[in-house]
Parts: sequence; C-alpha cells; structure tokens
Amino acid sequence: MLQTARAATIQEANQRANLFLTSVSSATIALAFVAQVTQMGAPFVLFSLILLPCLYFIGLVTFVRAVQVAIEDMVHARGIARARHYYVELAPSVEKYLVHATHDDDEALLTDKALKPSRWQSFMSTAGLVSVIASAIAGVFVGVVTKTLLGVTVGAAVVPGAIAFAVNVALLRRYHVRSWAAAEHRLPVLFPSAPSGP
Repeated sequence: MLQTARAATIQEANQRANLFLTSVSSATIALAFVAQVTQMGAPFVLFSLILLPCLYFIGLVTFVRAVQVAIEDMVHARGIARARHYYVELAPSVEKYLVHATHDDDEALLTDKALKPSRWQSFMSTAGLVSVIASAIAGVFVGVVTKTLLGVTVGAAVVPGAIAFAVNVALLRRYHVRSWAAAEHRLPVLFPSAPSGP
C-alpha cells in the first residue's frame, strides 16, 4: 500500500513537471513566432507581458505541489522503512535478506539510494528544476518590463532580470528547505541508524 502511494507521488510530480515544461516550450515557440511577425514591436511586448506571468504562475503552483509531493514521498519512504524494521524485530534473521534500509532517518534512506546528503540536493529534485525555470521566466518578465518602461538597451535590461532570477531562486529554495524541515519536525525519527547520544 505504501509502495503504491509512493509510486503515485512520483508519477504526479513527473506529470506536473511535464505539463509545466510543455507549457514553457509552447509559449517559447509562440513568442518566437510573434517576435518574427511583429519585428519585436509593441504587439510582441504586449503578448510577452500577458503570457510570461501566466507561465510564472503555472511554474509557481507546480513548484509548490512538487515540494508537497516530495514530502509525501519522504513520509511513505519512512513508513516503508519502519515496516521493514518491524519485520526485523519479529524475525532478526530476515535482516540479511533485506537490501533496503530498516531505519527511518534521512541518512539511512539516502544511503539506501546510494546518495550523499548535499546542501544543493533541493535543486536535484523536480521542485528544484521547476524553481529554476520559473525564476528564469520571472527574470525575462522583469527584463521586458524594464526595457519597455525605461526604454533602456537590452544589455541594461538584463541586469534587473538577472537580479529577479537570483532573488526568485533564493526565495523558492528557502521555501523548499523550510517546508522539508517542518515536515521532518512533524515526523520524528523512531529508528535512527546511529543511536543518539545521552
């Protein structure tokens, strides 16, 4: 049951990310056509100012849901590890036949997947991927707005766009890390791989 639920969370994350990336791809092609037809004139700017916030919204809600799904997956993984631990308590001789973790802490679960904890781990998830692409969309939007309103060169418009990108990445990563930490706090480790000190 837990394994089925875990598979469903992974499938949902993949489907949502796929929908977002398809939307970004389609919008990029549409922007390219409009830019070609209008020679990047006022209709192109108007189209960009309408389309880019919509894409950013899709990216933002996809990111938030991907974080939630990753947390659900972590809960299911811990539940499976606890079930294995129970089986080992009932029949200790079965432990040598198990290839996955019987402890429910992050270190055991990451080792189970042959991963090493990294401070950049959040970027390697579906949510991390979506956050960077959504932030790039926010940066492009800010660049277009800056060029349109201030009439500056493209090079000058890149600077506020890059700042918007960096700020978005930082804020979304902060949300991701804090959400994960809050979820771990609500789900304490029962069977750590190393006994805690006195």
